[in-house]
Amino acid sequence: MIALIPDVEELIDTHHDHVNRGMARLMRLLNLGVEATADGAHVLDHQGTRYLDCGGYCVFLLGRKHPRVLQAAYQQLEHVALGSRLLVNRQQAEAAKALAQIAPSGLSYVWLANSGAEAVEAAIKLAKVNGRQRFVAMKGGFHGKTLGALSLTHSPKYRLPFAPLLPGVSFVDYGDVDALAHALADTGSETAVVLEPIQSEAGVILPPAGYLKAVEDLCRQRGALLIIDEISTGLGRTGSWWACQDEGVTPDILLCGKALSGGIVPVSAVLCRAELYEAFNRNPLVHTSTFAGSPLVSAVVSATIEALIALDAPQRARQLGDQIRNGLNAIQARRQFPFLKAIRGRGLLLALEFSEEAFAGEFLLEMVAHHVLISHSLNAHATARLTPPVTLSDANVAELLTAAEDALLAIHHRYFGSKEHLA
Repeated sequence: MIALIPDVEELIDTHHDHVNRGMARLMRLLNLGVEATADGAHVLDHQGTRYLDCGGYCVFLLGRKHPRVLQAAYQQLEHVALGSRLLVNRQQAEAAKALAQIAPSGLSYVWLANSGAEAVEAAIKLAKVNGRQRFVAMKGGFHGKTLGALSLTHSPKYRLPFAPLLPGVSFVDYGDVDALAHALADTGSETAVVLEPIQSEAGVILPPAGYLKAVEDLCRQRGALLIIDEISTGLGRTGSWWACQDEGVTPDILLCGKALSGGIVPVSAVLCRAELYEAFNRNPLVHTSTFAGSPLVSAVVSATIEALIALDAPQRARQLGDQIRNGLNAIQARRQFPFLKAIRGRGLLLALEFSEEAFAGEFLLEMVAHHVLISHSLNAHATARLTPPVTLSDANVAELLTAAEDALLAIHHRYFGSKEHLA
């Protein structure tokens, strides 16, 4: 049953008065429905319109309301949702162990956080307490919008209003090992290198073959710490449990989130080698958060990992990703849309890059009109992203591809004239 929703205009007015005026103006301009309920791969709005959910910024890898995850949440709510922070938190210990068991070898300690940016902040503190006061991050990279995370994020649009940010941060081109070597030449042992194995918000930018391994080798040679941010890519979305594993890379610190939520709770995690975690072990109060690792969130994390293992999420993501990418490439081969520059991705992290930013926006809106939800890219406004769940059926894939083709045809007709010559 769809929950009763207030008058949409009244609801947007409430957003305007109490949440964010700019967002309220955007809501009114786009004339979108109110999210009412969701189940599996679909979201329903207040009018009962059903949307295939291929958006959500990498959160809904298990889709919505996965039975195993919901059951774990319900059961935990009946007992202890938020812990005393004095008595033993069994659920947190079990969740940390479950995550460590699927992590790259050697990452045995886990700190659960409340958001991706909060995990990045913890990683910065771990680096600093281990003698790394400098950071080298990647151009195009995105790590969040809290102060420390923003300091590692290469986007003037988000950085400049809050300058000055953390000192000691420099940026090099993603994929350029020589540039990184130069940056580490004199200060490697004082530095932490931070990067994503695939730059998601930059428009799903895949690194050159061998790049991640070369970065790891360089960090080992120069004494730098390697922090890999898998908040968007981890837990099977790209076709491996961890995208860095495609090149056999094991970082010193690994970050995950998004899919770890099971689609129902805010959570992220920092995974770390034991020797780097020693400062936190010596003083367990040096880095804490009231809500981090709560029994409710921890129970959901354990259930999410169990569900992903049961589904063989990496294999399923590879299979579905190949289907979707091949389908999109076939559409472009047949239609030759002049405004579609590239289709790329790995597993269920996919992107369509357009010749102009306006076309990406048009595509997102056309997909909504064709009842499919997708995402834009914060650092690449000409690129739209598809991040569907591993629970898609073949019928869902067909639904997605039909909507994409129809959306592209509508854009072509609007800007380039008749559709007939594209048939």
